[in-house]
Amino acid sequence: MNLTGQSGEGWHYQLRQNEANILKGLIQQFPFTAPAPARSSKSAADPAAVERDKLLNESLAEHRQELKKIALTLLREELWQPGKTGPVLTLDAAGREILLQLLNDIRLGAWHALGEPEGLDPEPLVPTMQAFAWRNLMDLAGYFEMQLLEPEA
Repeated sequence: MNLTGQSGEGWHYQLRQNEANILKGLIQQFPFTAPAPARSSKSAADPAAVERDKLLNESLAEHRQELKKIALTLLREELWQPGKTGPVLTLDAAGREILLQLLNDIRLGAWHALGEPEGLDPEPLVPTMQAFAWRNLMDLAGYFEMQLLEPEA
């Protein structure tokens, strides 16, 4: 995935066909993480905390649903035009930000599923196929995040 240019339409990324297939598959994985209850305060003594927590969790659930709808718009055919070596993905600023959020959700979700390992280096032996799949999801999402954030790297 290479940034080939930027115009009024947005950023243009040249992908190989296999990269495009993987990125589209990752987009379809969203949301990867299960919604977790959020708390607005660490103190349970606050009588208004229960109501605030309820409102916070409702708002977060609505936000996730909206992100899921937006995620599907990233798969629209007009964003993926034929290029020299594969599809060219064109993203405006909002689409780029949403894609980064989706990829981060997948990367962090896979990291949580792996038990939140401290080291980022892969274990010498992956104990299960599921752990291997989570590790690959985490690495792939990280790869695409890096390409979006540091296209020259």
